Amino acid sequence: MKWLGGIPVDRSRAGGDFVSQVARIFDQHDNLWVVVAAEGTRSRAPYWKTGFYYMALKARVPIALAYIDYSKKEVGIGGYLTPSGDLEADFEQIKAYYADKVGRNPSKQSPIQLKPK
Repeated sequence: MKWLGGIPVDRSRAGGDFVSQVARIFDQHDNLWVVVAAEGTRSRAPYWKTGFYYMALKARVPIALAYIDYSKKEVGIGGYLTPSGDLEADFEQIKAYYADKVGRNPSKQSPIQLKPK
């Protein structure tokens, strides 16, 4: 992936803070796109992971609300959300945006919700 411009991040390093590593990489580049799937891609998960949110918050960058909607045969970016630090409120906006998007295998789509506390 390096030949495509990929930047390696060491997730195995003891005590490594992946979110901080990504934020530092953003600080080192004028132009950078990071693609992160918020939900599992192979099977249904009980909730979405939030690493993408905390990476954007710490790096002070917006989250592109990208999608692939198989029911409409559409791909796109429908807008941007700048994380406010209020995860629950921001997640409600994300949930509302994705409410009508349908994945390739709807039965495997994870509910758009946070991990219960």
